[in-house]
Amino acid sequence: MQEIRQMSKQHDSGVRIHKLIGKKVLASNGKEVGTIMEIRLDPVTLNLDGIEMDRGFFGTDTFIGRKYITSLSEDGAVLNMSPVSDYKGLKVFDSSGKEVGTVKEVRTEGHTNNVSAIVVGTGILKNDAVFSRSDVKGVGESIMLNVLVDTNTVKVGGRSR
Repeated sequence: MQEIRQMSKQHDSGVRIHKLIGKKVLASNGKEVGTIMEIRLDPVTLNLDGIEMDRGFFGTDTFIGRKYITSLSEDGAVLNMSPVSDYKGLKVFDSSGKEVGTVKEVRTEGHTNNVSAIVVGTGILKNDAVFSRSDVKGVGESIMLNVLVDTNTVKVGGRSR
């Protein structure tokens, strides 16, 4: 049996888990997306499994798996992606460049970061539009669709009904 010894500096170089609780979680774009609530370890290997993130009063607590974490330090965590819930509020443009509206809701496949559809508010007196993932051409500071949109009709999956 090994004896217990005083900890040397080389063994003190890791991150202390209890100091991570309440620290910031940053997306790859530098935006703060939440705070660390819990750290999960694999019970067999004792390796990091992921973090449980608090998204604030109006957000949903989210588990972030290890493969999405770029770094973990006493300052917090940095992710290698941006949560798709950050798409909420982005302007949406159709394939002609005409503004369609603003993202009101992001629908995902279960509890993943995979988008299945976006719901776009097209104006106060107009209907919301639902566009499937296949209707989205690109995402940046706004969302570009690969379809033409008539905002005067109800849309389902980006197509007039």
